[in-house]
Amino acid sequence: MKKIILPVFMIIALLGAASCSEKSADPIMVMSGEKLDSIAANAKEKDNYLIIDVREDYEYKESHLENSINISVNELEKRINEISSFKEKNIVVLCRSGRRSRMAAQILVNNGFKKVFDAPGVTKYKYKNIVKPKK
Repeated sequence: MKKIILPVFMIIALLGAASCSEKSADPIMVMSGEKLDSIAANAKEKDNYLIIDVREDYEYKESHLENSINISVNELEKRINEISSFKEKNIVVLCRSGRRSRMAAQILVNNGFKKVFDAPGVTKYKYKNIVKPKK
């Protein structure tokens, strides 16, 4: 009898532990630089995405991805209403190295945005569709 009780108890304990462990999928998706470049280059595709460069204004003015807008990560929470119509649409955030874009992506998710993509920073991927000021 004791030989049966212990295995049954262990099985019940394992099943209970497994049901308690909730898998929380990261709501922030990762987008490759290649994919973002192809979106920026494709007139039809770019209309399905809002690309936000979350670097500071002076960094954005030096160079930025074509068809992106600039809202620095420090201003994003204050300016969230400007992009509220995109809550159910695709939003891609990028910065210089990836740290600020990850923070921005989390701010967006926390504010109810559903389709948030974090793209590699401009130092991690050499984007082809870059706009630079004319000198």
